[in-house]
Amino acid sequence: MLDRIQSSTLKQLFIYWEHQRHHRPAPSRADIHPGDMVEFLPNVYLIEGEGEPRRFRVRFMGPTLINWCGRDFVGRYVDQITNQALAALHELVTTREPWLVSGQYKNINGRMILYELLALPLLPDEATVDMILGGIAEVPSSEIVQATTL
Repeated sequence: MLDRIQSSTLKQLFIYWEHQRHHRPAPSRADIHPGDMVEFLPNVYLIEGEGEPRRFRVRFMGPTLINWCGRDFVGRYVDQITNQALAALHELVTTREPWLVSGQYKNINGRMILYELLALPLLPDEATVDMILGGIAEVPSSEIVQATTL
């Protein structure tokens, strides 16, 4: 799985998530400690799933992501920001499997950023995904891969 991730930042995030699992399907939010993620925290996001039907609220955005977007979306629901990610978020909650996607994004300065996005489930119990820990990092164009689940 790790060999599919091109970004060293996202590799560090994935290794951390794997270590915090302790042989469970996924770690819980209580297992995640921002102080352990100092090196890659600027590229990290945390999304919380709420209610039924499920809505997703941004709980944390690292400063690199805020800079790319030109604003801080903490506290906002994903469906208020974009509808493009909703199907993928619902799929991750259902499958409880990490996924990786690459693409391009034009930032607020008009610069095209080629990126890789990693999404990792957090489970308070063995069955329910309540949060999604992830990261986004810039990658060279030669390293772009298609969307895939890990």
